[in-house]
Amino acid sequence: MNETMYLLDNNVLGTLGPMRRSAAFFGARCRVPAEVAYEARRVAYADALKPITVEMTPPMLKQLTKVMKTVPVSDNKFIDLYGNKGGADPVLIAMAWALNNPDVPDLFGDRWVIVSHDKAVLAKAQEFGVDTESPEALAAFIDAAISAAGKRPV
Repeated sequence: MNETMYLLDNNVLGTLGPMRRSAAFFGARCRVPAEVAYEARRVAYADALKPITVEMTPPMLKQLTKVMKTVPVSDNKFIDLYGNKGGADPVLIAMAWALNNPDVPDLFGDRWVIVSHDKAVLAKAQEFGVDTESPEALAAFIDAAISAAGKRPV
């Protein structure tokens, strides 16, 4: 298969707009961790996230412990549970890492990329060797797919 798949942070979803979120490319290649879907539960497009939501697995939870061990107690830029900020961010990193490094490698496995505006998420992704993409680049990929299908992009 060797597709590039996109794990989206909550800060990306609203900027994509309804046409991009309803595009075939979005449904086929974009995913959100359940924790991101939970953060977005009150937005108008929350139901559209259900089919692309990925639940945590034991390998992802194992990786989550590794991610959290790298976060100093005093760091509230990456995750601030008291401020109700970034609760899904460590999950995003752990999920991408686990999906890119399965226990049983697949010869034609997908490449998982994190899409976010959050500088702390991007830095942590780099620390764990997870590729990232800008929300603007993802929007351009979706627009190109919409154009190729003969529709007008947003």
